[in-house]
Amino acid sequence: MSQANVRSVEAIKEFKNSLVTFAEDARVALGAMEMEIRQLRNWLERDQYSYWQGQVKRSKEAIAEALSDLHRRQLSQANSDAVSDSDQKEAVRMAKRRLAEAEDKVGRIKRWVPVLEHALSEYHSQSQPLGDKLSGGLIGTLAMLERMIVALEEYQAIQAPAAPVLRPATAVESAPPPPPTAEAVPAREPASSVETAEGSPESGSTDVEEEDRPDRTPSMESTSAPEP
Repeated sequence: MSQANVRSVEAIKEFKNSLVTFAEDARVALGAMEMEIRQLRNWLERDQYSYWQGQVKRSKEAIAEALSDLHRRQLSQANSDAVSDSDQKEAVRMAKRRLAEAEDKVGRIKRWVPVLEHALSEYHSQSQPLGDKLSGGLIGTLAMLERMIVALEEYQAIQAPAAPVLRPATAVESAPPPPPTAEAVPAREPASSVETAEGSPESGSTDVEEEDRPDRTPSMESTSAPEP
């Protein structure tokens, strides 16, 4: 049989309160982390990807426009000995640089999305058991602690029965009783023959049997002859 060495019920109550506080803080932390994860995923997969995809499209349009300007500039100065198209060429170069940057950002986002999903999967594999424990298993633990506290308090409330108060014995009461003497036991007197004959039915039946016997010898008084 298992035994528990409980020294303080208050310590169990403090542990229960600390466990409740920890559960509330853990729930808040898990909820805040899930919110940050959702915001990060939306920022990367929706905001950033959409933004840089738009930059790629605008950069291509800017390149097409810059090339068109350059082509018109070159046509306008086709018969001139000095062609001044440096500004149009610089615009084309800047548009191409912006396109390369936008395409690089889109490629980076596409590479980071699987990495993020893998990291989130590892995080959820670690946080999900804690979340399940906080939502389901913790309720049973708190109920067990509550039952333990109630049982211990009821046990402490039990009062042991009071021991009977014995008054001190006097000298006479404490002395042992004297041994019995011969006078205290009356001697039984032997029963007389008359009482035995009258009181015992067996003796009376014996006398009757002796009188009824035919071979009984007559007594001296009955056999003596009468005097003349």
